[in-house]
Amino acid sequence: MLKKLKQIYQNIRHLNSSVDNYKDESIIQSLPSVAYVNKAIKLIKNKKYDEAQEILESALDISSQDSLVYKYLGKIAEYKKDFKKAVENYEISSKLNDQDKEIWLRLGMCRLYSNMLDEAIEAFTKADKIIPLNTDVYTGWGMVFMKQKKYALARDKFNYACKISKYNYTAILLSAVMEMRLQDYNSAEEKLNFLVKVAPNESSFYEYSRLKLIQNKFEEAEKYALKAININKLLLPAYFILGEVYSVKKDIVKLEQTFNSAVELGLDSDLLYFEWGKAYIRFIEFAKAREQFEKCLSKNFNNQDARIGLALINAYEGDFILLDDMAEKNMQNVYIQEGLGVKYLKEGKYDDAVEMLKKALKTDKNQISSYYALALVYMKKDDNYKVREYFDKLLERYPNYLSGLIEYTKWLINVSDFEEAQRKINRAEKLDKNNVEILNLLFLTQYTLVKKNICEYNIKEAISVADKASGSGRFDYGPQRQELEQILKDLQGKD
Repeated sequence: MLKKLKQIYQNIRHLNSSVDNYKDESIIQSLPSVAYVNKAIKLIKNKKYDEAQEILESALDISSQDSLVYKYLGKIAEYKKDFKKAVENYEISSKLNDQDKEIWLRLGMCRLYSNMLDEAIEAFTKADKIIPLNTDVYTGWGMVFMKQKKYALARDKFNYACKISKYNYTAILLSAVMEMRLQDYNSAEEKLNFLVKVAPNESSFYEYSRLKLIQNKFEEAEKYALKAININKLLLPAYFILGEVYSVKKDIVKLEQTFNSAVELGLDSDLLYFEWGKAYIRFIEFAKAREQFEKCLSKNFNNQDARIGLALINAYEGDFILLDDMAEKNMQNVYIQEGLGVKYLKEGKYDDAVEMLKKALKTDKNQISSYYALALVYMKKDDNYKVREYFDKLLERYPNYLSGLIEYTKWLINVSDFEEAQRKINRAEKLDKNNVEILNLLFLTQYTLVKKNICEYNIKEAISVADKASGSGRFDYGPQRQELEQILKDLQGKD
């Protein structure tokens, strides 16, 4: 968050200003240190910071009471991103001249960057008294509250900064970000829609795509994330939005292209691999998710999110050690909730399993593997109505989930609903035409339905499926095929 705040605020117009205003600021023009400071200012303007620093330190040998020497030492430290050193110099400067119109703003910002949040608020409060109605002061003030997670207070400061200057696009953007935090999406929409038109940069596009994702407007989320990446191809969070969009839309090709592109650009990190694993869980591709979570931990052994993801995957495999270890401190996490639901299922605690899996779906409605687990629970409870309900919900959200279609077909066969079983397995066969398990199930449904309604065409279709299954390596219903061949001969003999 701190890094992001630094990046967002780097273009505030007063950050690099005032190096030419020394003579107007100087309160003691006759000091011998004046010449040193003027020379340092020219070097600072040319970004020769080390030389300027050396000259200013020499000026301290002449006078240790010139506030401007410390002020420009602070600026040099700030330009070098040594914010703690900048704070030290700005504090000395402010004590020597507490009426400087810039020093308190700079001190507030550097305290913010140094995580000295209460002290930053003191600096911005002082700045507001010396230079009231300054849009940059209120923007920085809001950023402190933002860092403290006091989102309502932050929004108020940003909004006030916007009132002072309608051209403070940074404050407008950050106000919209706070409104998203506060779930005031209409107001955030208004601001971000304005920004992408008048200030179309990577930040406004990224935040607008994030809002669209929250609103489940996936096409628009994709559109603005791509715009952000087009401006800055190294903007890693935008790839995460695309990953989420493609996982919800069940477009695994685009998902893998997106994350592979990020890796090729050198953006591989523990965060990237966690998001990739998270996306695979949405495809119920647990083996692929495990691989990504393990890559994440190889980058950062302490990434707890990846460990929680592995706890869920292990639970589906009957291993609950990691789940038990992490559950108590992470009960609000959707993976822990689903993992506990799976554990209760395997322990025969079916009501507890239902409660926990439904809780997972409330936490994240896109956690569709919970639908699959619920269908399995209701199978154990012999609640056929609920089994259908949750398999149907699963396939509504993920129509091409092959394993779901196969398991649903098996259950439908088990409850003698062969017509629906055939519809489901036909869908599966279109997705994977040479899958031997699918071909065997397809033959079984066709065989059963043919026996109920003899039809030469349907018999030939069933036999052709049997031939294809045999050619794919395994066919489990030899006697039934022979029976159909005999029925076909009898029909043709009558002709």
